Amino acid sequence: MGNTYTLATIGCGGISNYHSQAYATLDQIEIVAACDARADRVERYAAQYGVERTYTDFRELLHKEEPDLVLICTWQGTHGPIAVAAAQRPGVKGILCEKPMAASLGEADAMIAAAREHNVKLVIGHQRRFMGSRLRAKELIAEGAIGKPTLIRRNGGGGLLNTNTHNIDAVRHYLGDPATEWVIAQVERRTDRYERGERAEDLCVLEACFEGGARLVIESDMPGSDQPENTYLYGTDGLLDVQHNKVRLLNSKQAAWQEFECKDPNLPVAQMEEFLAWIEGGPEHRGAPQQGRAAVEIMMAAYESARIQGLVHLPLQTRANPLDLMVEKGVLSVEKPGKYDIRDCSWLGEARPWTKIEM
Repeated sequence: MGNTYTLATIGCGGISNYHSQAYATLDQIEIVAACDARADRVERYAAQYGVERTYTDFRELLHKEEPDLVLICTWQGTHGPIAVAAAQRPGVKGILCEKPMAASLGEADAMIAAAREHNVKLVIGHQRRFMGSRLRAKELIAEGAIGKPTLIRRNGGGGLLNTNTHNIDAVRHYLGDPATEWVIAQVERRTDRYERGERAEDLCVLEACFEGGARLVIESDMPGSDQPENTYLYGTDGLLDVQHNKVRLLNSKQAAWQEFECKDPNLPVAQMEEFLAWIEGGPEHRGAPQQGRAAVEIMMAAYESARIQGLVHLPLQTRANPLDLMVEKGVLSVEKPGKYDIRDCSWLGEARPWTKIEM
């Protein structure tokens, strides 16, 4: 890869710095413009990365700039409009959009359609597909180390669209990205909870069935969910315990657990290098948009299951976010008024009265 690419960053918060610090090590990337709705934030970003041109409106940036690449690091409810607008701009070759892909299936489909129409490569930032432990787990499953996968369990917090988009995407990656056959879920929202500006459930349990029969069970924000956030993959001949930097295997071939220590590459660098290779004619990126869409579809199907109080067969037909539909129609009534967004202190890792914000 000898080509150099200009890049415009839209959204200059913490995750954009995570990417940009890594891109500073890549000779192929030159950040030429940046945008954030907060002028103070974009100016700090520009000073840190030597960016000359700054904007507070992404439309103005896309109108005045002609970047090769667009990095979208805004909140999920804005991903659709920004990605569609970026795909329509002459000269844009690729868009890397942070997870989750979108806040509804309709928005995800609009992003894919715009990228396809304008021959723009679109990647969704599920960078955990590059993690060493995830790749080792995928290899072990492919080798038959646990037999045929039957059940995957995972718990987490922060809402489906926050951390669990990563978890759903990772499980699909372990299994070779199978199609999803159905989803059933229960959702509770007694408080007026938001996550990065989008409505979020208080808690959720979902079960999804993949082609081939493997089933995924996710517990999100459930009481007593202080157990380790490991992924447990059960098969007909064993069990995998996937941790951050280690995989543990138990099967009939060994009398005790086998442990595999795993190291990660620089995740944003690995993700970007594979992206540039795809743009230049290489294999499709592992974070191609249909994979991000599949995670969105499972999450939206969970909300749809709660809305219809039953099992949802995929493909999902509802284009809007079913959680929004339930709230707006009074199906999920708030019992504890007061809008709040968990993004303000979700990293504290404890249940507490969250900081309220104006919506």
